[in-house]
Amino acid sequence: MRKSIIAAILCAVAIGCPIVASAQSSDLRLVTSPLPINLTAKPGTDATTQIRIKNDGQSAETLKVTLMKFGAYGETGSPRISDPEPADEFISWVSFPERQFSIGPGEWKSVPMKITLPESAAFGYYYAVVFSRADDTPEVQSGQTAISGGTAVLALLDADVPGAKRETRVASYLADHSVYEFLPATFTVRLENTGNIHLSPRGNVFVGRVGEQDTEILEINQEKGNILPGSFREYSTSWTDGFPAYKDKLVDGKVVRDEKGNIVRELSWDLGNIAKFRFGKYQAKMLMVYDDGHRDIPLEGTVEFWVIPWRILLAGIVMIILILIGLRSTVVGLLKNTSKRNK
Repeated sequence: MRKSIIAAILCAVAIGCPIVASAQSSDLRLVTSPLPINLTAKPGTDATTQIRIKNDGQSAETLKVTLMKFGAYGETGSPRISDPEPADEFISWVSFPERQFSIGPGEWKSVPMKITLPESAAFGYYYAVVFSRADDTPEVQSGQTAISGGTAVLALLDADVPGAKRETRVASYLADHSVYEFLPATFTVRLENTGNIHLSPRGNVFVGRVGEQDTEILEINQEKGNILPGSFREYSTSWTDGFPAYKDKLVDGKVVRDEKGNIVRELSWDLGNIAKFRFGKYQAKMLMVYDDGHRDIPLEGTVEFWVIPWRILLAGIVMIILILIGLRSTVVGLLKNTSKRNK
């Protein structure tokens, strides 16, 4: 399989993303919608869709449409966009009325995409529709592809045939720590798609003290991210509603990162949340569902963890000790004075 490098392709593409994504390279600014595209069609029929693209720059652009394929890259949902190979016949099923077009500044354009499925089509096919400058000719090393700037829209096609297997399983469900001093607590479920069709499970994490009513309900995979067949994917959600709690550090409205690129966090003491002081043993119950083509199938898991704000507790213990020492000194002094008066 040929290696493919998308160099400086600044686009919000993932296997399940927010509704609008943008790309910016030099003065090229593009916005695309929707993202991603999910299509279903039977063999021998056509699947059609409209891709909307906006030139968010200050000057007119002439763009070209390049069709590539994608697969799963790692377990975070990032797509691995690559060149089609000779065996990838499904690439030839796709047609566009125009492969090159001009678009003015601030202008939206609808680009029709048509996929003609042969009778032999079966299960899932995954396309990356890349928009870039028509005169873009980056230097390319042998066996590699480079796109100097642009944006990609992902299209997932389900060829509806008998034998489709929509199935996934929970490989693991964990909290990032077993003991927290302060929130947030992050919960991650790792799912494996054991079927032959992409899936988009969704659900909630219910957090509460062990044996008590749930404190909070968190959404997981709110963006409807897909899992491709034969791959793993991780979905995470965080419980942040506590006092005090670590928050992302912002400077001029931007998140601050350290030398390694990690987000810097600082402890927030918002007194308006003082009633949300967390202490004790908690559990996070995960419930997700996916459609197997007939009904919703549940996926479940539970993880337990502790919240122990030891510095606050230590300060409280020290304060209590000091108060007791003060009370003891006061009582001893009163007893001595009383003894002297009695004499």
